[in-house]
This record gives sequence, C-alpha cells and structure tokens, in this order.
Amino acid sequence: MNLSVSATKSQILGLMLCPKYHVSVEGRGTGKSFDIGFTMDKIVRAMPRSITAITGKTYGQLLTNTLPSSLKLLGKMGYVKDGNFVVCKRPPSWFKSPYEQINRYDNIISFSNGACFALISQSEKGSGRGKNIDFEIMDEALTINKEQYDYEVSPANRGNNEYFGPRSANPVSFHHGFKYSTSMPPTKAGRWILDYAKYYEEEKGINLFSVWNRIVKMQIELLKLTDPRQFADAWNEIIRLKHKIQPFLSREGLLFTCSNAFDNLENLGLSYIRREYQKQPYLTFLIEVMNYLFDKVEDCFYSINEEKQIYYASDQSKMIMDLAKETNFDYKPEDILGSSIYDRDCNPSVPLEIVPDWGSAICLFSVSQTRNFDFVSGLTTQQEVHNIINEFFVKPDGNSNVLIKELCAKFSDHYRKHTNRELHYYKDKYGDSRNPNIVKSKTYNQLAVEYLTAAGWTVIEHEHPGMEPPQSDKYVLINSILKEDNPELPLFRINGTRCRYTLISMNNAMVKEYDGQLKKDKSSERRGSGVLPEEATHFSDAVDKILWTKYGVMVKRDGGDFIPVRMGGKTL
Repeated sequence: MNLSVSATKSQILGLMLCPKYHVSVEGRGTGKSFDIGFTMDKIVRAMPRSITAITGKTYGQLLTNTLPSSLKLLGKMGYVKDGNFVVCKRPPSWFKSPYEQINRYDNIISFSNGACFALISQSEKGSGRGKNIDFEIMDEALTINKEQYDYEVSPANRGNNEYFGPRSANPVSFHHGFKYSTSMPPTKAGRWILDYAKYYEEEKGINLFSVWNRIVKMQIELLKLTDPRQFADAWNEIIRLKHKIQPFLSREGLLFTCSNAFDNLENLGLSYIRREYQKQPYLTFLIEVMNYLFDKVEDCFYSINEEKQIYYASDQSKMIMDLAKETNFDYKPEDILGSSIYDRDCNPSVPLEIVPDWGSAICLFSVSQTRNFDFVSGLTTQQEVHNIINEFFVKPDGNSNVLIKELCAKFSDHYRKHTNRELHYYKDKYGDSRNPNIVKSKTYNQLAVEYLTAAGWTVIEHEHPGMEPPQSDKYVLINSILKEDNPELPLFRINGTRCRYTLISMNNAMVKEYDGQLKKDKSSERRGSGVLPEEATHFSDAVDKILWTKYGVMVKRDGGDFIPVRMGGKTL
C-alpha cells in the first residue's frame, strides 16, 4: 500500500526540530488542523498508552474545525477509523488501555496501542480536571480563557514519568510538552499566545512581529505585480526578510512559528491567494489569511472590556456532539456552521433584532437578541443582556436592489429554522432614501422589509424619534452601558467568533474632539481614504443605532450618567 502525505514548511520544521513546546500562529490555508494530525501521529507512535488533552473553547469548535481535518490526515497516513482508532465511544476489548484509567469514553479518541486523546471543552467547566496527562494540544488558542486553562488543564500535565520521562528506559523528549495552534488574535484578549515569541528578541534581538508585518505587506503588494522583473525583485526581498526571522528553538526547547498561505504555495498555488484577495473582505484577508498582527487604536470610541464583554463559547456543543455520534463522525461541518439551531447564543423561541447600515460601499445587518443570560459568566441575570450574536454583509455590484435582496437572503437562510418569526427591525434613517438610478424606486428600508416578510418574518419596525443624535450623546450612552455600573442600563455582550468583524470595527473606531464635542472619527468611510469598507466604522455604526434606539432615552442631560473623559491631558 503506497501512502503519500505532503507537509508545509512550517509543519516540516516542527517535525524535524521535534520541540518540547511548539506554538504556531497560522492563517487560513496553512493546515493548522493537519498539523495537529501530525502531532497526534507522533504521540501515538512515541507514547503508547499515554493520554493527551485536546482543548478547545467548545466541543463544537473541536468537532467542526479541528477534528475533521486532523482525522482526514490520519486516514491519509494509513489509520483506519473503527480499525486503528475509535472516536468518542468505548474501544473494542482488544485495544490496549492507557496507563491512567478512563471510566467514560464520551470525549475520548482511543487508539489500538492504548494512546488516548481527551477532548476538553472550556464551556464544560471541570472537563479538564482530574486526569493525569502526558501532553497538551490546544486549538484556536485566541479563544481560550487562559486563567481557566492554567487552573484546569496545565496542572494535569504531570503523569507517567516512569514510562516516558527521565526515569524511563527510553525517555521521550517532548513528554509533558504542548502544541498550541491558533490564528492571529485580532484583540488583546488572545494576545497572551504571542508572549511565547519573546525569546526571539531576548535571545537574538529579533523584533519578530515588526518584520513579519513588513513581510505580509510586501506579499500583498506582490499580488498586484504583473511585471516579471518587479515580481522577482519583490520575491527576493521577502526571502531576505524571512531569513531575518528564521525560526529556532529557545534555550528551553520552545519553538514559535508564524506562517500564512504563502508558506503553503506548493499546495495552494499563487492563484488561490489572489482569488482570496479578490473574494474576501480586506481585513478578513489581512488577518485570517495573511496572519497580520493588527493593533487596536489609541483613544478608542468604545471602552470594551474584552474579558467581561466578549464570549466565544457560542455553539450547541451537545447537539453537535450528538450529530457527530449519530453519523459516526461522517458529517459536514458546513451544515452545522450554516444553521442557527447550532448557535448556543440564539434562543429559537425569542425574537431576533436586526439593524442595517445601508451605504454605497457596503450594506450590512447586525443581529442581536436580548436575553437575561450572560454568555461570558454562564449565569442568568436580573439585568437585560443585549447580545450581538451575528453579522452579515454584502458589497455592491451596481444594483442596490439586488444587493438588499442578497443580504436579506443570507440572513434568512441562516435563521430558516428559527421558530419565533417575529423580527424587530431597527431602521437606518439613511435607508429611507431611494435608489436614484431606478425610476419610482422604493426606499432601501421598504425593500428590506418586503424581502424579509416574503421570507416568512413578521417585521416590526423601530426608529429613534427626532433627528440623528450627536455623537457625543451616543458616546455617553454606549460607554455608560460598557461601564456596567447602572442597573437601569443593559449589559452588553458580543459573540467574538461570529461577530469578529463588528468587534474589529469597534476596537478601531477612534474618538476625536471637534469644537468641544466628542465624535467618532468616521474618516475611514470616505472615498479616497485608502480604507476599504470592511475596515471602516460601518459595523460600529450599526451597534450605535440599535443601542441608541432602544436605550437612548436614558441619557439625561441634567445630573445624568455623563462620563468624565480625558483627552489631551485635560478632563472634558
């Protein structure tokens, strides 16, 4: 039987250097889940009868994003499901048992030589405690609560020194090590993972991410070049810069690697990257494909507390696990990701709330649901919780009416199984304009309501009274909500997985002073600004609209909750 498995440069580096600790920050198309498959194979071969923890934010994340590709790689390497290994069920009697006793196999992948992998979900508190493990694997580390992980999982990485450690006849160099894999964290809550790269500067004086971002910018320019000589010159300069940040093992045996789709050109081809560049929203392409480190601006309009107000455990893990078991793990992850019935933060019996932002460069829906449940703490609340649970957007193709229909179809398709068909529509007043290119055109809002009604929704329209409020009033209201010290105002939570673009938009909206008033800097929306619509403040505007329409009456000008703001060294 002839088997052929290819590996990317980053994967080959990890396999050749065999580090005890490996942290890889990788964009789409680099094979993160395949790399975990390589790690699993290495562990099975070197540590039979061991237990390895595979931690994700939720079981759903592991089952839809990690395991399908990891198990696919093992299949390419000759492993046979229900032959060499079984997934989340009691193994056959002829399988060897791990050194540490396992009583339940609901979340265990078992191999015939006794090596086991325990799936650990942070949304199931305590699932990582009580086991003595030999190695740690973590997927999408940017979503992980580091404090919880350090309390539950890391201390368990302590077992079986007599079999694999220094007291054994054949010590395994990576025993009690870890493999952490993630895409580039877009917010500071996940930036702890980047601390592992500090040894580059400490040991060799290399400012890794400064050079890396320069490489990414040059790679993007490379996509635009058509002249062969210019292309060759740029390519050679990129190679020169890459030599400056050549990965190496730290003194403690740590390997930190950073890669993007260009590191997998042999398998993807340059045409794939060019296609993604044309197809993807620019900021999504920049962060998720090219792995660019994007920093939050200073003087941000929104004082978001990322630990308290952003959640990632947003899928129905039990439903996904049940589906996986019913299909013997032969399911299509896209079917799960494309239906709201698997969204943990969406109650199908509670109405949805949407707010559009209609523009010439981008049209979008921000989707919310008001509950009395905090998805960060996992507790019911007395206060209302305004949850931003999803986002949809489309870009113009010359016909705005078609654009509106496409946006409404995207939303309705994802929520096609939502049982409560009451939909609260918070109007964008710009949407009361008509398309100037079409005779007797209906307004954007009218068309949207028609399309949504035709899709089976009972649309209830809302709009704030009077003229558009000044940005300073919105600033006061929204930051009063974010401070969470007024029980009359709602709590604010945002789904950091599905609403990453909204989150980036809010984190990069600057506050400026104009004529003594605080305003949001919306210069990114102007034509010729050099900022594409996906980078601009449109998504944050949608959040402003719904919060102001629902709660704006609570901003009091006399004795109210105005926030002292410091700008330029003085209090306003």
